[in-house]
Amino acid sequence: MTTSRLSFTLTGKTASFDPRLEAVRGDLADVALAGKLFAPHYAQAVETVCAKPFAAMCERPGGAQSSELLSGEAFMLLDISGGWAWGWSAHDHYVGYVEASALDPTFPRSSQAVATDHVAAAEAFLGEPYVWGGRGGTGIDCSGLVQRGLATIGIAAPRDSDMQRDGLGHLLEDGAPLRRGDLIFFPGHVGIKYDKDNLLHATRHHGKTVIEPLASVVERVKAKNDGVGIVACRRAIV
Repeated sequence: MTTSRLSFTLTGKTASFDPRLEAVRGDLADVALAGKLFAPHYAQAVETVCAKPFAAMCERPGGAQSSELLSGEAFMLLDISGGWAWGWSAHDHYVGYVEASALDPTFPRSSQAVATDHVAAAEAFLGEPYVWGGRGGTGIDCSGLVQRGLATIGIAAPRDSDMQRDGLGHLLEDGAPLRRGDLIFFPGHVGIKYDKDNLLHATRHHGKTVIEPLASVVERVKAKNDGVGIVACRRAIV
């Protein structure tokens, strides 16, 4: 599989960017970024599809998993080298490397029925192993659980917890009453309010997705973060 490369000459300052969301590296960038970011070459993304049950997305070829593609999800391909495809996942624009053997441009796209309760959808992952960067293939992490739950009700959530904290849904004021389904953010972590007293979350502490008292989570987080517990609450459905 090959992709076309385009050449441009740009002048002026190079803007800052988030490499998790903007596909740019030392030798190549997404052509959609031309005029915003300088790169020696630009490539037009080509849509392909994850043809395996799941495939790890990595920050670099063979590196640690940062996210995960699931069967039928689209991957926008920019380059292939050494058996690794570089580009971004279409559902959340998360940038990374995927083994090229996992992708097939002719694989049929999966369709997902829209549910009505993202909490119940996330609850289906109870007991799923906690895996950093997982979205339900090898396991799942905290922000992956939020993303997968919200996807079932048609909400495309960002991939990482800091992205979700900064831009997902509606920010609640301090002390505002919380309801089922609200997102509760801690330093480097996020969970879903399950009911009056409990939190549903994928947690490294327990090594899996669990429901546990919110007060216990807050106490544990404060002990590890110099007294800092909840840092924000957001309502995804506004």
